[in-house]
Amino acid sequence: MDGKRVGVATASAACATMICATRCFVGGRGGEANGAVARLRGPAVSTGPQPGSLQSSWLPASVAAVSAFAALRMQRKSAVGRSHITRHADGLADCPYALYGQKDIDIAKERQELQVPSGPKEIRMPEELKGDIEAQRNFFSSNLPQIYKDLKTNGAVVFRGFEISKDKATFGQVGQALELDPCEDPLHSVAARDAVDKKAGVYEAVNKPSRSKFYIGMHNEMVGDRAPGAAMFVCFKAAEQGGEFLIADGRKMFKELDEAWLEKVYDSDVVYSTAEFPMGFIESLPEFVQPAVEPLAYGALTQALKMKVDFKTELRWEKSDYDGSKILQVRAMPQYPVIRHHATGEPCWWGSMHSHAEYLRSEREKVFGEAQETTGASRINKTDVFYGKSGDKVEVDWLKHLDKVTLDCAIKVKMEPGDMVLLDNYLVMHGRCPFEGTRLHAVSWFKSPDYTKAA
Repeated sequence: MDGKRVGVATASAACATMICATRCFVGGRGGEANGAVARLRGPAVSTGPQPGSLQSSWLPASVAAVSAFAALRMQRKSAVGRSHITRHADGLADCPYALYGQKDIDIAKERQELQVPSGPKEIRMPEELKGDIEAQRNFFSSNLPQIYKDLKTNGAVVFRGFEISKDKATFGQVGQALELDPCEDPLHSVAARDAVDKKAGVYEAVNKPSRSKFYIGMHNEMVGDRAPGAAMFVCFKAAEQGGEFLIADGRKMFKELDEAWLEKVYDSDVVYSTAEFPMGFIESLPEFVQPAVEPLAYGALTQALKMKVDFKTELRWEKSDYDGSKILQVRAMPQYPVIRHHATGEPCWWGSMHSHAEYLRSEREKVFGEAQETTGASRINKTDVFYGKSGDKVEVDWLKHLDKVTLDCAIKVKMEPGDMVLLDNYLVMHGRCPFEGTRLHAVSWFKSPDYTKAA
C-alpha cells in the first residue's frame, strides 16, 4: 500500500471515530447514538477495504469528515453559548457538588459505635385534612422541624394519603412548604431526562415500558462530581404489578459489609466505568496503520468528552468483555465508597457499585430479563466498577457479598397515587423493582436540607 493510500486510510478511520464521537457525545440523543454505533459495528468492522476500491469506498468518509467537523464546530459554538444559560433557564440552581467530607473514618471503631435506624419514617395524612389542599400544604410547613428530624434520623420519610401530591400541578408545593431548595437534575450535564414539569424541577423516574424489566440496582444519585442532597419521589400512577420503590440505609450497609473488604475498598477508593466505545474497526486496518489511527481516535473522543461533560474523565484502551475487540473505555475519577455525612457526622456506604457492576447487572438480567433497549446504545452505556489504586475489577465473590448485604438492607416501598418518599441522598440509596403495565413516578431534586431547622 503506497503512502497516499495509507494517508487516506488513516484519515478515513479518524473520520469514522469523529463521526461516532460527534453523534454519540455532542448530539446527546439516544437515537443518534444507536445509529452511529450500529454503523460502526456493522460494515466498518465486518468488511475491510477491497483491492482496487480504496478511493470509491473511502470517498464518502472523506465527504462525511467535512460534515462531521462542521457539525462539531457548530455544536461547540452553541454549547459554549448555552453553557451558562441552560443550567438556569428554568430558574433552577446547578446540582451541587458531591460532599465527601474528610477521609478519616475509623471503620472498626465506628462500626461498633454506630446506631442504625430500623427503616424510613411513615407519615399518613390526618383524616381532617381530606379535600383541603391548602391545609395539607400548611401541614408540611408547620411540621417542618419534625419532618427534618425524621429525615436526619431515618434517612427517608414516606408520606401516604395526601391529595396535594396526586396532582402534577400541586406536587411542587410540598417541597416549597418544606423549604427545600430545588436544583437541576444531575443528569443535566450529560443528557436530558424526560420532565413532568421542568420549570418546577419535576422529572420522570424510569417509567419507560422498554425499561420495565430492568431492575434498577441500589445507588446514590450522582453524575460526574455532582450529587443532590435530597430527593422527593412521587407516584402519579402505580404499575399494575411490581415497580416498588427500594430504599437501603447506607449506615446499615456500613455495619453489615465485611469489615476486611470494607477497609480494602475504602483505602483504595472506587472507579466506575461509564461508557465504552467499540474501536474494533482499527484492528481491521493494516498493522502499520493502526499506531497512527489510535491517537487520532483517542484525541477525537477526548475532545468530544470535554465538549459533552463538565467533569473529569479518563479514557483507557481496553478489550471488550463482549467479544474481545478493542474499545475505548470511559472511566470516572476515583470516589470514596464510604463518606462521612456532612450534617450527622455518621459514616455511610456511598455510590453505585450495586447498580453499576457489570456482573451483578448480568445476573439480574438472568432473573428479570434484559431491558428491551438492547441496541448499540446499551453497549456504549456499559458500566463496571474497579478498585481505584490498582485499576482492577472488583472481584465477583465480593460483588456477590455486596449484593446479598444490599438486598438484606433494602426495604420495598409500595407506592399508590399521591404517595411520596423524601430521602437524604447521602444517608440512603434507592432503586426500583421491575414492573408490569404502565407506571408514572416522578422526582424532584434538592440541595441538602438545612438541618439546623430540625426539631
